[in-house]
Amino acid sequence: MGITMEDIINKVGGSLKLGVKFEGFYNQDYFHPFGKTDEDAASLEYVMSNNKIPDNITSYNDIAAHFSVSSLTKFLDNWFTRFGNLTITRKTVTDKNEVNCDVFIDCTGFKRSFVNEFYTDNTKEVTLPNNAALVYRMPIQEQYRFAYTTCKAMQYGWSWNIPLKEEIGIGYVHNDKFDVLSEFVDYISKNFNPNITEQDIRKVKMITGRNINHYKEIDNTIYASIGLSSAFIEPMEATGLYLTVFGIKELDRYIHGKISGEEFNDLVNNEFDTIVDFIVAHYKFSHKQNDYWNTYKKIDIETYRENNIFPKRSWNYILQENLPELSVERMLKLRHGKKYSEWLNAKYA
Repeated sequence: MGITMEDIINKVGGSLKLGVKFEGFYNQDYFHPFGKTDEDAASLEYVMSNNKIPDNITSYNDIAAHFSVSSLTKFLDNWFTRFGNLTITRKTVTDKNEVNCDVFIDCTGFKRSFVNEFYTDNTKEVTLPNNAALVYRMPIQEQYRFAYTTCKAMQYGWSWNIPLKEEIGIGYVHNDKFDVLSEFVDYISKNFNPNITEQDIRKVKMITGRNINHYKEIDNTIYASIGLSSAFIEPMEATGLYLTVFGIKELDRYIHGKISGEEFNDLVNNEFDTIVDFIVAHYKFSHKQNDYWNTYKKIDIETYRENNIFPKRSWNYILQENLPELSVERMLKLRHGKKYSEWLNAKYA
């Protein structure tokens, strides 16, 4: 759609995301960098671990961005006005028959209000026990500006730290049979905001698992579920966003007759199922030990099961084995990068 990284940072409260840092999962902290090749991944790991951002970072293949969801909604409303073939009408719909269309996309999130009307039992559960998150946001301070997400292993789950341009988001993913509120407040108080109270924390329920069927075609109308109404694993590695994009791309191929409805269904299901093994691996091979973490260690998975987002190299980073090495020549070039906050201020308004 012509949206640039500059648009994301300046107009959607965004920030670079070059990968993920994991703290406390193993005896030693580690990074899982993005990148299309081994050399790109090794370069991004060096960039993150040294906080040295090269001027040409936005030309790297396969890097990402954090963004503010509320800002994105407003930004897209304005951006869409440049497309002459697009009309947006907002109305509350309680019955699919209220809309006359060729393609009806169910984006009702965890409610899964429409596609599941066609099926009696349309849910496949996953073995991941997490079903809730505690969420907190605050204005960002200079010392928290990094070009990556931080995931910190906690007593009964893990905490995310997502730095946006103007604010920082902090969360605690867990199973709600464990009361983690006081632990989370204490963690924020010691590391981010000493004045936080329990009343500042928002609670979010999560429904994990996927649909068995993600579509139904009736009378030349395609009904399809995308995003949370289709599938959700958990926030680890931001696979919810990825599966949404993956579903949109495959639905586009289905709409245009490049694949059948059954192929669309199978592709979405297979992508979800292979990613589950990769997410479980973060917990299963962790060095942490207690009732919560040991539950994961009992889950059987197939290691090095590849999909379209996590290649064999990603498994190597998570398992901390056979990691790619950075050439001396490239390392010397990367040593001259700027501190991320300096790069951000110099590059963007």
